Amino acid sequence: MDLLQSPWIPVRDHHGTGDFRLLTYRELLCEPGAWRLSLPRDDLELAALQLLVCLTQALFTPEDDEALFEQLDQPLDPAAFEHAIAEVLDWFQLDHPTQPFMQTRGVSAKEVTPIQKLLIGLPEGNNHAFFNAPGEVRALSAPIAAIALFHQASNCPSFGGGFQGSLRGGAPITVLVDAADLRLQVWSNVLTRPRLQRLLPSWQPDHARDRPTWVEPITAQSTIQWNQIGVVRGLLWQPAHVELVATEPGPCDLLGIDAGPRYLGFRKEKFKFTVDGLWPHPHGAVETRAKAGKLEQRFTSFTTTAPAWTRLSELAIARQSAKGEGARPPLTVTQFGALEEDAPLRLLVGGYRNKQASVLERRHELITLGAGWNAVDTRLHQLVELGLRAKGALQNALRFAAQGKQKKGSHHRELPGLGNPALPSIAEQRFYSRTEPMILDILADPATFTDWRNARLRYIDRLAQDCHPLFAQLTDPYAHNPALIPIIAWSRRILERDLKHLREE
Repeated sequence: MDLLQSPWIPVRDHHGTGDFRLLTYRELLCEPGAWRLSLPRDDLELAALQLLVCLTQALFTPEDDEALFEQLDQPLDPAAFEHAIAEVLDWFQLDHPTQPFMQTRGVSAKEVTPIQKLLIGLPEGNNHAFFNAPGEVRALSAPIAAIALFHQASNCPSFGGGFQGSLRGGAPITVLVDAADLRLQVWSNVLTRPRLQRLLPSWQPDHARDRPTWVEPITAQSTIQWNQIGVVRGLLWQPAHVELVATEPGPCDLLGIDAGPRYLGFRKEKFKFTVDGLWPHPHGAVETRAKAGKLEQRFTSFTTTAPAWTRLSELAIARQSAKGEGARPPLTVTQFGALEEDAPLRLLVGGYRNKQASVLERRHELITLGAGWNAVDTRLHQLVELGLRAKGALQNALRFAAQGKQKKGSHHRELPGLGNPALPSIAEQRFYSRTEPMILDILADPATFTDWRNARLRYIDRLAQDCHPLFAQLTDPYAHNPALIPIIAWSRRILERDLKHLREE
């Protein structure tokens, strides 16, 4: 299968309501059509979109904003497509005899790893999950294998100890801009040359020098400076030595159709090298924090169960403190904000919460920010901060209720507590579950950013309306004990005081 010329993109026409088919890359860019990706997993859909963005960025980087608007307005000229791919026709063949896409020929391994291991989060070997069993997926078609290879290399934890991870770390958050159809989704996330060169000042489009790792392999045990990695090489970075193992033709276990060659597994081997510095990948947000007197940078990831809206301060708006700490949002978001100043922003946000190589949670969300979201930078920060402070007020009141009130200068309790130290953490989960639909609606409403004063007060009132019943749910079971009624009442007053402070500020 050739990603430049074979049909491999799983889509449905009519904005996702039409018949399923495999589309070629040329058809996507050069012909009209309201295509949407159609895959049985949301993470693979985002990975397929990101792969298409990376291919287009590698081959069709617009010279300036005018050139980008031209591609957004109308399909690419077929002659321009053929001219652009002429130099790289042997780069993107999944079964190339010497340099297969995202693979290394001649991988030495004692055994073949089942193909299900490429589908991040599904169990294989000794790992077990509640809904999926080992061996559930026994063979993948070439289109899914290509997407999964790219996804594993770019967005997922490594295969385990001794295996290198992606340029962005173990399980980074990926952020892309959504649009009305697949062609517009791709071009909305392709960056102009000047914007790329702000991240990589010495980079110039040159396929002779900027080549992917399977075409120009990484040298074992080498140390690579981050600014030596070009745009094509970085976007299509493969840190591992893997090689697909083919099997007989037949239906794909994920697509359910015969889509050409199939693969039952892959060989992998440990391979060491070092990247010195952080390559500025444009599809993720970078946090800068002070540690041991030095500023350290890393890509944001999901480290807790908190929903994605709590990370919008990093994912959408740049911020920096006087000490240099802060965050840089993905360049795809920054570009959209510069080109579409008064337009709402629809963010595709995806990632995993992991513990080393094990995936604990899969997170893929769509977040809409209403028109005016970037007109005044501090407003989006305030919305996130107010939501988190309301949650903190609820937790603080329940923490006081659980512990009770101690006499000053004594270990004796003036008022006995409820005795359940888990109440604050239970409250956090219930707060997120109860308030998330409301908060997402507030973020999507353009009046939130244009009628800021009134919208802010309404937002705080809505938060309070959710916090009070949550407090009651968690404390009412203890109210049958007369001795605990005073601490419940005192804790409720603390909650009311803290929520009132939010409104008065």
